[in-house]
Amino acid sequence: MRTVYLDNAATSYPKAPGVGAAMADYIERVGCNIGRGGYQSAYDAAGVALDTRERLNALVHGPGARNVILTPGATYGLNFLLKGLLRPGDHVLVSAMEHNAVMRPLVQLAQQGVSFDRIPANRDGQLPDSSLESCLSSLLRPQTRAVIMAHASNVCGTILPIERVGAFCRAHGLFFIVDCAQAGGVESIDMEAMHIDALAFTGHKGLLLSLIHISEPTRPERIS
Repeated sequence: MRTVYLDNAATSYPKAPGVGAAMADYIERVGCNIGRGGYQSAYDAAGVALDTRERLNALVHGPGARNVILTPGATYGLNFLLKGLLRPGDHVLVSAMEHNAVMRPLVQLAQQGVSFDRIPANRDGQLPDSSLESCLSSLLRPQTRAVIMAHASNVCGTILPIERVGAFCRAHGLFFIVDCAQAGGVESIDMEAMHIDALAFTGHKGLLLSLIHISEPTRPERIS
């Protein structure tokens, strides 16, 4: 019987070629801590991690490889960003299309004095087009510190206008945090052009083979 897999928004399958082999290679032949050991295999593993950071930074036109943080997943990354940035008294804007990875930490932070307002969406999951900037302006408060927005909805596939929202944030001195869990590797992302201050995405969904299209690495790909 032929199997058709339709759950790629949760996790892609089959995984990109080489992923399983690379994981097994690390477990069976390396197994060391990056940044903790003063021996060659630890240095080699650190080199592979740095190469990954450089490729990811190039993929999203980020500020530099030192700014790429490898976390257990996008949900962890978004919690890391929100709980590290926001303080009691801060106010943020989110779209009405946000994933629980954004809304759950915000609800937790609301118990500590952080408030938020939702940017309304229509029944199709689209934000107001012609009136977007006016809508954002109407929700601003003196204590508004950031806008947090998904690039693509995991429910209906809506692509949100992050470039316009990024321009709005830059004009109003707001942090712009983007959840790219569904769009990373699928939609073009340029942190500089889109005025994105921080983004989170994962390697097990749409990223797939995107990294092989970036320039060849300067460090050995194989850990030995």
